[in-house]
Amino acid sequence: MAHILSFGAGVNTVALMVLLVEEGEPLDGVVFADTGGETPATYDSLEIAKKYLENKNVPFTIVKARPRKTDLYGTASRRRVIPSVQWRWCTRDFKVNPIHKYYSLLGEHINQYIGIAYDEVHRMKDSREEYITNIYPLIEKRMTRDDCIDVIGRAGLPVPEKSGCYFCPFNSTERWLQLLTNHPNLFEKAIALEENSKHFPNQRLTDQVFRERDRVTLREYRDRLTLGNNAPQIPEGMVCGGYCMT
Repeated sequence: MAHILSFGAGVNTVALMVLLVEEGEPLDGVVFADTGGETPATYDSLEIAKKYLENKNVPFTIVKARPRKTDLYGTASRRRVIPSVQWRWCTRDFKVNPIHKYYSLLGEHINQYIGIAYDEVHRMKDSREEYITNIYPLIEKRMTRDDCIDVIGRAGLPVPEKSGCYFCPFNSTERWLQLLTNHPNLFEKAIALEENSKHFPNQRLTDQVFRERDRVTLREYRDRLTLGNNAPQIPEGMVCGGYCMT
């Protein structure tokens, strides 16, 4: 039986990584599924986590869906689609499947730590695989996101930027604004991906932000953000699962 932390490189999983190490909980490894779509800040956070774990003698593994082929952005561009909120093929093919393939190579039952905080308890779910048991230490300890930030600070680590693909359809208004401010080149790439889709403009990367309120393309949304006109926050419950944005 192996205990593995499914790492998202965001606030929750960085805090959980620190807690597991500091409290001496079983931890046989940490795994991160790289879609190729994270921001530079998240890749910097990965390097920090890697060094932290090396000092604690905990193995850190990065897995990819297609190590020698295109990443998620390239795949979506080639197929002329955007990540789907309904079908979730991006999460399945570029997050879940690579991690499960890694688990299968271990040949053991996996106790999988997932970094979901207590204020997102509705995101908890059991694993669909018999050989995987999901464990939620942050929820068991009733730790909120603010608690996680405190843990990271006490460990002397920088608080990471929001993780997750920069072209994720679950991005909130805060996330889009962060991207436009800190990574305008990535915002432009997200626009290009959306407009390249064969389903554009009927399907947009802003659909979850606006829902039924409006029909706005990402290019139009960028102009609104530039002018300071914001939009409603992402609806409660409409967030990515435990493998993303944690």
